[in-house]
Amino acid sequence: MGLTRFLNKLIAPTGKVIVLKKHMEMVYQHDYQGGYEQYRDVQIAANKEKLGNLWADEKTLSRVVDDLKARGLGATGICHGARNGYEVEFFRTALKAEVIGTDISETATQFDHMIVWDFHKENPDWANKFDFVYTNSLDQAMEPDRALRSWAKQLQPNGRIYIEHTLAHSAAGAGEMDPFGAHPMVMPYLFFKWGRGAYELDDILELESKANKDIKVWLFVLKPSGDAE
Repeated sequence: MGLTRFLNKLIAPTGKVIVLKKHMEMVYQHDYQGGYEQYRDVQIAANKEKLGNLWADEKTLSRVVDDLKARGLGATGICHGARNGYEVEFFRTALKAEVIGTDISETATQFDHMIVWDFHKENPDWANKFDFVYTNSLDQAMEPDRALRSWAKQLQPNGRIYIEHTLAHSAAGAGEMDPFGAHPMVMPYLFFKWGRGAYELDDILELESKANKDIKVWLFVLKPSGDAE
């Protein structure tokens, strides 16, 4: 019998119930007992299960497009954790740009302009190559700080990283499938803590809802640090 169930049985005569909420902390990082191999297997299985699902939406992506155009950027880009490539094709069309996407699952090869790649890893061919990096999948990172530092190295000197984040990406929604979770209000602190010497927070764009979900969106815009190595 679990602790919560046992305690509820003890206090049942009072008419009260104990509810223990999952991940009450502001930041959560899942610990895989099986290490990286377990992480990889879980991510690939989840990708295949949700292959036809869409989190990305035209309203949020259009806000990224508008911001890129205002900065004179958008000729090249990369979308990490892009699953079925929806955001890749959106940016390619809206920006008339050369945009590619990555996913850790081999199913990426089923979609145009998608590459099988673990987004934590650096790729010398992508060094200083892209105007922008976009993701809504930072919650799928086993090591989000490592991933972000890798992405920062993929930017041209005036490039930007766009992190789509919502309350669904908070600690309460994190676990084995989505190992990283943090409340949106904590994200600027994490970017400051992780980004020293590599990148820094440049702007925060907000949308009251997505086109496909009634949930508020924060777009955290990161830029290479002035003293990046």
